[in-house]
Amino acid sequence: MKKTELILIGITLLALLMKLLHLPASGVLTVLSLSSISGIYMYLGFALFNNLRFRNLFKKESYKEISTKRIVGGIGSGLALSVSVIGILFKFQSWPGASINLIIGIIGLIIVTIISLIKMKKNTDNYYSNILKRVAGFGVICVFLLALPTKTWLGWKFPNNPEYIQAVIHAQANPDNQGLWQKVDEEREKMYDELNK
Repeated sequence: MKKTELILIGITLLALLMKLLHLPASGVLTVLSLSSISGIYMYLGFALFNNLRFRNLFKKESYKEISTKRIVGGIGSGLALSVSVIGILFKFQSWPGASINLIIGIIGLIIVTIISLIKMKKNTDNYYSNILKRVAGFGVICVFLLALPTKTWLGWKFPNNPEYIQAVIHAQANPDNQGLWQKVDEEREKMYDELNK
């Protein structure tokens, strides 16, 4: 399962590089790779952190050496990482709700970090260090994306479309103004029409 995780992270990095270079299919690749990573953490985090192989998930003897606390800890860690990855996905796709997902993810990662550090003092095996490596990596990315100003982010993402950037900034400043959001939609359509020519 670790190999799958590393391959998906590699695909995500490739997709994000493609996105920064404005290459086609980068959005689809970003969505597929980050959604897959999130799914692995959400549904299989307990197995990933406890070094269970996928083929052994349904074998009772695979769980003999694993305590209930470690399974629950793996589920909690997987949940926090999953929400963080979804926040990253939403931010890269400029979808609504990115900030709230990032904030919830960061709070979850802080809780996981505190618990892991306390438990790591009592137990020196790799279980907690494996969790902390992932938490640290995704935590840094989440904090960076949350702190990044919208104008800077949109400038990187849409360098040739200043009208669209201004429309988004004005609409976000007045979120209840439907006319401003219609202007965002109009500018987005113009932008996509120019790309499709």
